[in-house]
Amino acid sequence: MRFILIITLLISSSIVFGQSPYVLPSTISDEVADRWDILHDFDHNVFSSQRNTSRKELAQRALQISKKSKLSTLDAWDVRYILKDNNEYTLDGLSSGTNDLIYDRKKVYDSTGVFYHLEDDKRENGKNKIEKERKGLLGYFYKNDANFYEINTKDFSLRVNPIFNLKYGNGADDPSIIFQNTRGAEVRGRIDKKIYFYTSILENQAHFNNYLEDRIDRFRTIGGQGLYKPYNSGLIENLKGHDYLNAQAYVGINASKSVAIELGHGKHFIGNGIRSLLLSDYSTNYFYLKFNTRIWKFHYQNLFAELAPVSGFLNPGDKVLPKKYMANHYLSFRLTKNIEIGIFEAIVFSREDHFEFQYLNPIILYRTVEQFLDSPDNALLGLSGKWNIKNRIQIYGQFMLDDFKLSESSGWWANKNGIQAGIKYINIAGIDHLDGQIEYNRVRPYTYSHRDSLSKFPELSTASYSHHSQPLAHPLGANFSEVVLNLRYRPTKNLFINGRIVSAKYGQDPANTNFGGNILLVSGSRVGDEGNFIGQGIETNLFSFGLDISYHLFHNYFFDLNLLYRKADADIDVLDIDTKYIGGGLRVNLGNIISDY
Repeated sequence: MRFILIITLLISSSIVFGQSPYVLPSTISDEVADRWDILHDFDHNVFSSQRNTSRKELAQRALQISKKSKLSTLDAWDVRYILKDNNEYTLDGLSSGTNDLIYDRKKVYDSTGVFYHLEDDKRENGKNKIEKERKGLLGYFYKNDANFYEINTKDFSLRVNPIFNLKYGNGADDPSIIFQNTRGAEVRGRIDKKIYFYTSILENQAHFNNYLEDRIDRFRTIGGQGLYKPYNSGLIENLKGHDYLNAQAYVGINASKSVAIELGHGKHFIGNGIRSLLLSDYSTNYFYLKFNTRIWKFHYQNLFAELAPVSGFLNPGDKVLPKKYMANHYLSFRLTKNIEIGIFEAIVFSREDHFEFQYLNPIILYRTVEQFLDSPDNALLGLSGKWNIKNRIQIYGQFMLDDFKLSESSGWWANKNGIQAGIKYINIAGIDHLDGQIEYNRVRPYTYSHRDSLSKFPELSTASYSHHSQPLAHPLGANFSEVVLNLRYRPTKNLFINGRIVSAKYGQDPANTNFGGNILLVSGSRVGDEGNFIGQGIETNLFSFGLDISYHLFHNYFFDLNLLYRKADADIDVLDIDTKYIGGGLRVNLGNIISDY
């Protein structure tokens, strides 16, 4: 039945979409896309729960919004920013002649995004005279504010940009300097308007706040990063930390008007929340093959990934990390222009260095394949949804089911599930660009974990829902409840203020004991079958308040000021962690990523 439905929709489809490189998370473009999803009614083929937002589609939305007669000053700035930041997609399909110029008061720009002055007092043959606004640095660089270097031809476009994140700060009772020194570059482009590509490489040295350093010591991994080694400065005393490299790259092809295929090394996010209980971008990058099919009101994503069950720190020497594999698919449906629902299914193979080819079938239920194989694989199911109300409010949520047995009690260890519920409110009290969000997350003990153990690390699971010793969903893993309140305000076009409060209760696992918080441990090492509850183990209560103020100096250049107060109060006093931090720095072509855990 599923196969017939998919084929029927393929035949009847007339919607054309095109994948492209994605906007980076926690950037202006990412936040604007989130606002626009609530503020404006887009076509049925716009899906927000797959958070890798296509630059091309975001530019197309900006063009639609630019035609509206009533836009606030800040909304108009957002439109101009998106069009400039994605200038290669601004006028796809149109010529770059003056007849196709888009007007913005006394400025116009063409399909390449090059800006011009429109001189009202200089007319030629009854038309306004147009003059270029800038020639660029040395005639080659920053011809457009958004890109250090760019190439625009009919069949090829290229963008090259530097990346920096230079931060310095101090934490109370921490003798070491807290710093971030990230340098790198990104390259993106497209060929024949069908093939797109992106690559970035970042060299990093960093020392983090005490709660992050504690997590690194416990799990031997840096959240969102891969292999790392110690770093000690030979010039500055107390400048020590970690040295690590991060690379991301993907290439994709729009195989038809409805299907795109992508091969890459990166990560993904499913959902509309601050967190995701289905698939988040918390872990480090992984190798993947992805199929996106966009038909009518449906968006169907198939993802096949190669993962590592442990971090490189636990695998010293020049030895290849053990591998495990994951297959998942996510079908989202736009019931109306303001209601979207999604169905998620994932399998993590419980076999080291072995891919099960039967899971390559893109339209079969993975749970049935698992039963056919009589396999020990880890299967997860999920639901996701959102509802936009009156272009001001969004209600969203997720439900994730790992295991369930109706005949057992609610405290049975294998009744494993998670739930998310959240609300977003745009332009609170009629104040332009004052946006709020509150989110609740709850995951039972032992969720995402699995029973089979690794051959070299018998205490760790082969098929836990993790990669490189990092959760693929919520950073806390399992055995927690959490409330997050986020408030964003932009009083002027260049000033960004973001405040966040986190309140959470979670259970930590003592040494050699498994209370269900650490999803990496084999579930067979659990403390008991019955009477399990959230917060069991070493109960820890967390309160965190963070304030980030950013000033937009130049396109995608920011000066940041960061303040943080965080207190984790555990039943065992030696595990208490208090954090008081103040710092700041320069950030270029990167989002402001906040790490709460």
